[in-house]
This record gives sequence, structure tokens and C-alpha cells, in this order.
Amino acid sequence: MAERTVKRSTYKRKKKNNVQNPDIQKWFLNLAIFSLSVVIVGFIFSMGKRLVQNPGKVVLSQVNEVIPESVPDGIVIEVLNGCGTPGLAQKFTNYLRSEGFDVIYTGNADHLNYANTLLIERVDNSDKTDEVNEVLTLNPERINVNHDPSLHVDLTLILGKDYNRLPVYDKVLALREIY
Repeated sequence: MAERTVKRSTYKRKKKNNVQNPDIQKWFLNLAIFSLSVVIVGFIFSMGKRLVQNPGKVVLSQVNEVIPESVPDGIVIEVLNGCGTPGLAQKFTNYLRSEGFDVIYTGNADHLNYANTLLIERVDNSDKTDEVNEVLTLNPERINVNHDPSLHVDLTLILGKDYNRLPVYDKVLALREIY
């Protein structure tokens, strides 16, 4: 048998050097810092130029708030949707807030099958109930008394399926959503 000689390569593999030349790294870092500095200076210059050219047009925020003629004294209300119409409780909340009442909770009632709108007195103060009903103009039959101080509200308004027949409904629809 003939012997085969295997010639091994005498080339040594060069290890890749992950560390580049430190001078090149510094050069790229300086270039990045310089580029970011130019961008920041450009933004500052642009903002300054805009402020100088249009001093009266810069409006950061504007609040259009309807201030009621007389603000009721601390009447806290929760508004609950009892009929399932989307967004209804929020619309009535906006209206009551525009009238100066403090609506602290808006949500759904325990069920969505209320046929009639109800105003429920939660604390023993019929003056507050009367003041809210002056705005809502509900039929007195729709005002219930169920004192529950644990709710931390004076009144609960549950909107029933008759909401669109309420005398105040046109005013509720006319109010823009500003809150």
C-alpha cells in the first residue's frame, strides 16, 4: 500500500481584532457629538426665529370654560347610564359640570334596563336635590330617597330609556364637549 502524505497548511489563522484603532474610534465619537450639536443648535435657532417672527401666535394651550352664573355650593353627583346608549352619561356629565355641579363619577348603572330616568338622594339634604332638579326639570315622581353616605356623593342620576324625552335633553346635546 502506498502511503499518502497529507500536507498540512502552514497558514496561521489571524484572529479578528474586535478592538479597532483607538484613534478611529475617537474620530467617529467626535463626529457623532459634532453632528448632534449641530442638530440641537438648529432646533434652538428655529424655535427662537419662530418666537421672534410670530410672538402673538404662540398659544401653548387654550381652555374654553363655560362659567355658570351661580355656582352651586358643593353638590357632588354621580351620573350612571341605565339604558346602554354609548356616551350618554358623559354627555349629561358635561352638561351638569357646565352648570357648576361636581360630577365625580360617570359610568354604567347596575343594569341597563331602566325605563325611566331617576334622581336618587344619597344624603339627607333635600335642598341639594331641589337645586339639581331645577336644572334637570325631572318629574317629582322620578326623585327617590335612598340615603347611602358610603358612596360619598349627594345625588345619583341614573339615565333611563326616556332620556331623549327629558326637557333638558336639547340643552345637553347643544353643549360642546369641553371637559
